[in-house]
Amino acid sequence: TWGHFLSVYFFSPTPRPHTAMGEKRMYSAMQRANSLSTIAVQNLAFFTALLALTTIYFHVYTDMEPRVEVKLNAVARLFSNRAGLRRTGGYDEAHVLLDLDADLRSQFHWNVKQLFVFVTARYSSPNYVVNEVVLWDFIIKSKEQARFYFQGLRSKYPLVDKGNNLRGANVTLVFQWNIMPNSGALLLRNAGEHTFELQHEYFEDRKLLSR
Repeated sequence: TWGHFLSVYFFSPTPRPHTAMGEKRMYSAMQRANSLSTIAVQNLAFFTALLALTTIYFHVYTDMEPRVEVKLNAVARLFSNRAGLRRTGGYDEAHVLLDLDADLRSQFHWNVKQLFVFVTARYSSPNYVVNEVVLWDFIIKSKEQARFYFQGLRSKYPLVDKGNNLRGANVTLVFQWNIMPNSGALLLRNAGEHTFELQHEYFEDRKLLSR
């Protein structure tokens, strides 16, 4: 048993090789512990690397294409906040509702700890060619949670533009996720896009905001 092995390894007197003076010395418990911990760390590193390499095989040779659909359900509010960011003349802010239908169960395997999923909104403005804002995110910790459907889901975070460029903007919704492994590289994937045009005037729909 392991208990017997450790007791013999640590506490049984084991002679060391002869020294230059012809004396025999015993390995101390500290020396044995250091030797055993070194072997354990080396084996742990080897099997961790092996686990990461098996993930490459899974991604290359298996069919793991997920099914994802993201759409705009409605825009609940579009307004200008002149009091905020006074140096830039305020900012535009939009609150949206989303429809999400995703099946990410194929992304789970033996080396996946969890998935970090998020929806981003991309648009262009006079100041920047590409603007990207996260509207919603969620952590999936099991394969059972990787199949979900939401209709009229309120965004966790508003779509904010540092300026007044959201009116009439073409916005593309993108569903993305990070695969967080037990060991190995962090992978970023995306699937499912939907483009819509924001209203040309500021407005507010109180019924949608009250959901």
